[in-house]
Amino acid sequence: MDENKIAIEMERRRSLADRNIGQVVELLERRRELRGIYPMADLVADNVGWIV
Repeated sequence: MDENKIAIEMERRRSLADRNIGQVVELLERRRELRGIYPMADLVADNVGWIV
């Protein structure tokens, strides 16, 4: 792979990760009863959610 393809793929993966974090935060905001089921999701929603 050349440098350009690697950079494009890294940016694509970064944007997918951002989108997934945003969706977890949104889900936990809508469905409060899901809190406490998966601690890592709670951590993301509490500590990273304000950025999204």
